[in-house]
Amino acid sequence: MGSRQYAGGSRHRKGRTLISIQARKFWGLCMPIDDHPFDALNHQIKMEELSESPIGRGVLAIASKLPLPWPFDKAIDVLKEHIGADSRDRMGLMLETCMNEVRKHDNEIKCLREAASTAESREKVLKELILDAARRAEGTRAKDRVKRIGLILGNAVIEPKLPDGDEVEEMMRVAMELSDRDVRFLRDLIGVEGPLLERQEHIPRFDAHTSWERGPWGTRVDTEIDSVFSKLESYGLVARIPPPNNLNLYADFQNRYVLLKKGARFATLVREAG
Repeated sequence: MGSRQYAGGSRHRKGRTLISIQARKFWGLCMPIDDHPFDALNHQIKMEELSESPIGRGVLAIASKLPLPWPFDKAIDVLKEHIGADSRDRMGLMLETCMNEVRKHDNEIKCLREAASTAESREKVLKELILDAARRAEGTRAKDRVKRIGLILGNAVIEPKLPDGDEVEEMMRVAMELSDRDVRFLRDLIGVEGPLLERQEHIPRFDAHTSWERGPWGTRVDTEIDSVFSKLESYGLVARIPPPNNLNLYADFQNRYVLLKKGARFATLVREAG
């Protein structure tokens, strides 16, 4: 038993050595050091054995074929390993959506890159978020949801403040579950209640109740509205408004909902720049 374990360990160390050699060749020959000022993150990724993760291998293989802007270039190394074609396509779609959004904000990225005081922390958070986004993209069937995961990652990175890893992961989790229809209803609610929430931490019950009617649904009773908003409520994006105290129990009344801060924040993170 001991000899077999020793042999296995030797093979494992040999595999790690080959990976390290391949990575050094790639970085030494294909990517001049002048093009990549954040070598610390690349070193950290290697040290933490990212290559041993199936998700990590998939991300690296896909990203190695994309023109990656900062700070994504230093979060990606090249390692080739076979994974399922469908999973690779979904991860590729997520990364491509993310990169396309980031490229629309060159000025913001330049400022963030020059902020040496937060650059290292930003790169560390980004590395973890890329892996989490890849795991979620791999487990998501619908392409529209995969794209929203990429948008959340991209928009979180370009914000001046350091990304909150827990918040971004939570938003990506929600993105896995919401359809285009769900997001459309959320945006419709933001259209009528969003301005009210910008000025305060929460919308008073009366204001939320009266503003609801200005939405595209008006005052009609529709089971689809309840279905969608109940789902949004389960993720903490909206909350049901208690009906008026004078409501007749026999009246056919449409439930109304109020926008929460988390709902407005989610919509911001999945928004595409013009």
